[in-house]
Amino acid sequence: MFFFALFIAALLLVGAEATAVAKNAYNCTSFVVRVPVDNVTLVVPPFPAFADQYAATAFSNEVSKQITFPGPAAPVNLTTLTTTFDISAEYCTPVAPGPKSTTLQILTHGIGFNRSYWDFYLPATPDDAQYSYINRAAGAGYSTLSWNRLGIEPSTIPDPYRELQSLVELAVLTGLTALVRAGNITEVPRPHKVIHVGHSWGSILSNALAAVAPSLSDGLVLTAYSRLVTYQNLFIADTSFHLASLNQPDRFPNKTYSTGFLTWPDKYANQFSFFLYPYFDPAVLTRAEATKYPFTAGEFLTAGALPSAAPGFQGPVLYLAAEADLIFCGSNCTGLFGPDSAAVQAFNGSKSVETYIQPNVGHGINLHKNATGAYDVVLNWTSRHGF
Repeated sequence: MFFFALFIAALLLVGAEATAVAKNAYNCTSFVVRVPVDNVTLVVPPFPAFADQYAATAFSNEVSKQITFPGPAAPVNLTTLTTTFDISAEYCTPVAPGPKSTTLQILTHGIGFNRSYWDFYLPATPDDAQYSYINRAAGAGYSTLSWNRLGIEPSTIPDPYRELQSLVELAVLTGLTALVRAGNITEVPRPHKVIHVGHSWGSILSNALAAVAPSLSDGLVLTAYSRLVTYQNLFIADTSFHLASLNQPDRFPNKTYSTGFLTWPDKYANQFSFFLYPYFDPAVLTRAEATKYPFTAGEFLTAGALPSAAPGFQGPVLYLAAEADLIFCGSNCTGLFGPDSAAVQAFNGSKSVETYIQPNVGHGINLHKNATGAYDVVLNWTSRHGF
């Protein structure tokens, strides 16, 4: 049995202008943790490494075709991976810990970002925390663990074709969570409860964790995610899978970032996929473009391998959608989260599935002027559910 609640975004009072937000009192510790993965299934890519940009763009065409006109599953060659990765993480907790600080929020960022998505600041206003979810969570009494996914320095940068694949990333999130819950990370006190908060690809991974290891999480917050793949071709067309090493060679030299690391061309393509005009500060878009990170051919090759139906997960779930999410809603999320939607039905064993549509934001919710309103929705949800 689950409870379904739909919040009507149009009833909220939302201003187009953001106001500065003061920093709360909390401490953060950055560290690198070794996360083992064991016998993870890999797909052997049925194509050679891209020789050039032409080959990468052709791959984007093929991916789009499979999404639009999915055919019978082609035979694939599989192998396995057993190794240990270095994962860069940051643990933050209030200076004056209270009961809520024993709940740990594991924050998983999406494609195109690193963990700073959860703690975003403009260089010109380093004391303005309006784009920092971590600041808001700490002010509400919670501890957070944000981390850089594989391929995002200084976490391990593995082979983008044969290793940095979806099931490997799921194994890393599962392994990291298991280490946290067992109290096996020196820098992170063993929590009483753990909730997973994701953005986009980070939501997909958090959803998949609930499917394969439901006991590892006490609750899920899935932002910028609808479980629909219908509109992802818009993102693929926007990026046309530009080679990261050609797009930003100073940041992504080809000796480290081979042709399997991909991105979009410029800040206007960034705006098209992630931002809703005029509800963002152009300085934020410029900063987001300057600090973007690539995605990989392996992720797109294997994205469909991740499970999403999680009938064994009994904890509460919150979907926080962006009203104008291009990637998961075709720029209009209204009406996509009803009780019979794929999103809600994925958690038909949950005691509570709630949905909320944040107005006046695009896919990159945290980078819009009213991001703090979305933060308050999440923290109200955590408090109501006893976290």
